[in-house]
Amino acid sequence: MAASIVLRLDSVWRSRADKMSNLFFRNPRYFALVIALIISAGVSSILTIGRQEDPTITNLFATIITPYPGATPARVEALVTEKIEEELRELEVIKVISSVSRTGVSVISVELSEFIDDTTIEQTWSEIRDALADAEINFPQGVGKSDFDNDRTGAYTTLSAITSADGVNVSPGILKRYAEQLQNRLRAVSGTELVRLFGDQDEEVLVAVDPDRLVSLGLTVNDVAAAISAADTKVEAGRVRGDHADYLIEVGGEIEDLDRVRAVPILTAATGQITRIGDIASVSRSVRTPESSMAITDGVAAVVVAAKMQPDLQVDVWAAAAERVLLEFERDLPGGITHDLLFNQARYTVDRLTGLGINLLIGVGLVIAVMLVTLGWRAALVVAAVLPLTALLSVSILQRLEIPIHQMSVTGLIVALGLLVDAAIVMTDEIRRRIVAGMARAKAVSASVKRLAAPLLASTVTTVLAFMPMAILPGPAGDFVGSIAISVIVMLLSSLLLALTITPAMAGFILPDHAEGSDEWWRLGVMAAPIQDVFKRSLDWALANRGLSVAVALTLPIMGFVAFPTLTAQFFPGVDRDQFYVQIRLPEGA
Repeated sequence: MAASIVLRLDSVWRSRADKMSNLFFRNPRYFALVIALIISAGVSSILTIGRQEDPTITNLFATIITPYPGATPARVEALVTEKIEEELRELEVIKVISSVSRTGVSVISVELSEFIDDTTIEQTWSEIRDALADAEINFPQGVGKSDFDNDRTGAYTTLSAITSADGVNVSPGILKRYAEQLQNRLRAVSGTELVRLFGDQDEEVLVAVDPDRLVSLGLTVNDVAAAISAADTKVEAGRVRGDHADYLIEVGGEIEDLDRVRAVPILTAATGQITRIGDIASVSRSVRTPESSMAITDGVAAVVVAAKMQPDLQVDVWAAAAERVLLEFERDLPGGITHDLLFNQARYTVDRLTGLGINLLIGVGLVIAVMLVTLGWRAALVVAAVLPLTALLSVSILQRLEIPIHQMSVTGLIVALGLLVDAAIVMTDEIRRRIVAGMARAKAVSASVKRLAAPLLASTVTTVLAFMPMAILPGPAGDFVGSIAISVIVMLLSSLLLALTITPAMAGFILPDHAEGSDEWWRLGVMAAPIQDVFKRSLDWALANRGLSVAVALTLPIMGFVAFPTLTAQFFPGVDRDQFYVQIRLPEGA
């Protein structure tokens, strides 16, 4: 029964493939139309498909940092960390929760399950934020606002530094203001996902109280802080409700400058004399110390503006728009402040993809050269035409699958190049052999497709199944290397489709007749009789000594497995880039 079903499926597959091949060979207009559709769709996809350096990694990690100034690790653990963990454990999508409670701070790391659906990951982050908000309700007084950071993957597209010019001392606060201006401009660039500042120093107003004056007046530091807080009127003072309108009442005089702080009254004597903040304290504006973050460029303090584009966009197009914004920003900068573009990912991406593209062209050139020598220029022309058609069709499919062009997907295309040419070569050689033998072109095309349809399908399916585990690999590892397998699978399926439809028709149109044959090698290829004779004898020997031939064939694979432990294991290959990353861990309490 099973054999009957297999034979029936094989018969149906051969019949369908034969009809498609004859359709395009007997109807040149259909053939030209399909070629035009493939070319137009492929060129359109090449112009619009996303281009980036590395694949987009789905972020499964987040960090929650909650400050509790002055609390011991035990109090932080009991009053902050445990309350957050209780809320997070109710979410099933969280795989790992790890925490560290130190003096004055709680740090919780969250890892989501690698099997989470990409379409729901943002909803999951939202649920974690809601759980964090629920935990904050039960925090004791004095616990600060939790910092939730889930931007843990991906590289920034551009890095810019804003520094003081040589010989000029610019306040860090002023550098931060110009950095914020550039941050707002880059956010307005179409396709920008995130813009962050590094090394920006927060400004603060420092009120240094004279303790002797404070004691003589019978006041405390808390009295001074309460007076300043009450004088900063940022909330409504009341509301007037009418039948037709509501009006808010606000008190003027909010704190906007240092003189306003100095003028805040803190004590009124019985004689009517008023004591103000400026009478008992010095008021100054400065940056907060110690610094929460620092950025140094060429030994000078700087503020770094890091911008990241949205995934699956064309990095060169986005970077060009960002560079125009940076040039306009540089023209508007005052003297004494400079801007430098430290890093532009587009340059690395273009160089990387250009190198991979050159390798792809070299591979195509070698294939065509071998075909020219072995089968003649017409057969080489068929394969040379089919290869770019397969690439264009594959790029169109990759775009529909939302897989951009990056080093992994292009690597997959290069890997598939050595596999996909087999179908085109086998089909072209089979049709060529039948035509040279005197068979009519239409019959040669039909007979070749019927004979090779099942073997080509079987070889393609087995190769696809070999790459399938990599394609369905979950988690960040699958995001990174999975595109290699998907590119190979798409390329192989595209090659199979064209090998059974377009390639036979093209071979039927282009290959020479038997009457056109001659002894010239560039027409039908080099007829190396000695090599053919050696190859024939090796096949006869292998069939006559099957056991020994299998043992000989297994020699190289066994040697490879034996030598495998001697190889250096690493996930990423080394790259030539003028960057390195240094992570410093300070001791506890530093």
